Amino acid sequence: MYLSYLRIKNFRCFEDLEISFNPGLTVLVGENDSGKSAIIDAVRLVLGTTDFVWRRIESNDFYKEDITSEIEIICKFSDLSPSEQADFLECLTYEQVENKMIPCLYLHWTCKYLTNFKPPRTTPTISTGKDGNGPQPFPEARERLRATYLKPLRDSYSDLQSGKSSRLSKIIQNIPNITKGEAKFEKGKTKLEDLSLIGIADLSNQLLEGHHVLGRISKEFDKILNNRMLLKNDLIRTRFKVTGSDASDNKKLISLLEKLDLVVDKESQEVYGEVGLGTSNVMSMACELLLYQQAEEINKSSILLIEEPEAHIHAQRQLKLIKSLETEADKNKQQIIITTHSPLLASTVKLKNIIILKDGYAYPLAEEKTKLDDEDYLYLEKYLDATKANLFFARSVMIVEGPGEALLLPTVSELLGWSFTDYGVSLVDVRGRGLRRYARIFQRTEDNTFLKINVACVTDRDIMPDCAPKICFGDNNPNRKTESNFTNDELEEHVKNIKQKTDGQFVKTFVSNHWTLEYDLAFAGICHNDMKEALINALAQASSGDNTKQRINNEIDKYSSVEEKAAYFYSYFTKKGVSKAEFSQRLAHELEKVFFDRPDELREALPNYLVEAIKYVTVGDNDGIDS
Repeated sequence: MYLSYLRIKNFRCFEDLEISFNPGLTVLVGENDSGKSAIIDAVRLVLGTTDFVWRRIESNDFYKEDITSEIEIICKFSDLSPSEQADFLECLTYEQVENKMIPCLYLHWTCKYLTNFKPPRTTPTISTGKDGNGPQPFPEARERLRATYLKPLRDSYSDLQSGKSSRLSKIIQNIPNITKGEAKFEKGKTKLEDLSLIGIADLSNQLLEGHHVLGRISKEFDKILNNRMLLKNDLIRTRFKVTGSDASDNKKLISLLEKLDLVVDKESQEVYGEVGLGTSNVMSMACELLLYQQAEEINKSSILLIEEPEAHIHAQRQLKLIKSLETEADKNKQQIIITTHSPLLASTVKLKNIIILKDGYAYPLAEEKTKLDDEDYLYLEKYLDATKANLFFARSVMIVEGPGEALLLPTVSELLGWSFTDYGVSLVDVRGRGLRRYARIFQRTEDNTFLKINVACVTDRDIMPDCAPKICFGDNNPNRKTESNFTNDELEEHVKNIKQKTDGQFVKTFVSNHWTLEYDLAFAGICHNDMKEALINALAQASSGDNTKQRINNEIDKYSSVEEKAAYFYSYFTKKGVSKAEFSQRLAHELEKVFFDRPDELREALPNYLVEAIKYVTVGDNDGIDS
């Protein structure tokens, strides 16, 4: 079985949240305080954990700390096996699926804050049934629901060390068959390797208490005691006793396990000294996964919960971990839910297994939830790398088609006073391919569940001016479509069609005013003295040969119209092979020198579509556009 549905009401940052889960691996992504840990903790509260750690509900666990409300968490489990159906027979709900009545299990967990007690206390209850009217599941059956939980790893050194109530001892004592073996040692009959851990503890205690050195010390002690301190009629003899030797077997086991450290074998270690925090974290996770694996083997664990597995772990180990978890989930039909801040992990898993958390809502990227089609999923799983995957954690997203925009716009946004960094904007360069595919990640199929992340798609209008064929390409090829080949209505329709392919909900397309980025930069800025100087300086630096600033400036001034001046400027990219990426990089540097602390003047010298796109993803509205 697997957790297919979760509803959380009045718990921490969630007033009323509903999430659907797929079988296998699920990855929860989102910025800080988006609710990832709250979801994990909600599942833990309902199911319990294999380490039997109990968590108390506090007043700040209630939504907006409103202790008059009631926390309600509903879990639905689907695809129950025959043995699972038998365990929860009295608690099952039957739902119609494709003309068949299919059993499922609902768990209703509620908690109230009782202020009439001194001190106040919380009272959690659990029931079953779709409406919560069913009986409580039997304790034995609930053991099958316990989740294995891996907390965010911060100080794994202490988790692996000995000590009172150490994490390592708690993990080991919950491993099945930990007490297996002979409990008593009989000389000549029992082999040491056949002893249980408790048998070893008892034997160790006996050998220690009966050691001849301690016996001799005890006699010397008695001699001093009787000769110098006791009266003749005082018959007192002493002996050494190991503390806890007469304790229960369970206490003996715990005491023994609390003496254990988990360390790296010095002979296998490739480095000298203490291992780093990353390796310690990996070892700590291995311990927790061992507990999960053992519980799975005896059908006692339903789900694995992992928070931030990437903590302190380098990229290659992150990849190995997430791939092994994904393979394990698919192979053994296990359910694993992970939270992460790592773009690397988010880019590695299948897109349909990701859930974005934003503003108290969950947005699964499953196939039926987004406007992505089958080909989109295949494409994005191939090309969505770690750099692009930072869009899952952004407050807004700008998608561009090439390195020119990607290198220039962050600098422009900062000079305009709308820094991408300050506003949490993720810039994604799709390298001329798949702009609309990336945009559809943020578009939902259900009209009332829009993902409130402003997404600006910046693209070219791609209609050249009438002078461009001759100036930019040195020909009058009739196959080149220019402005005069279109009526005003056709030009408007062309731009409208570009936008319609992508626009919808909070995704908005910004089309260049004329032709391409470089042409439009020249068109908007060639008559502005400071911008003209920055453009020419950047072009000269990116050019080779005798393309000096003065020569470029003189050639531009030979033309009378703005279209011709901008077309000549653009000819350096079409005819002379100047790199657009290098030009944008040089221009960003020039703009920093010329327009620092001059945002209004820069705004006047830029193409309007760039200014509007930057504004939309920074200070823009959050009302969305028509769907």
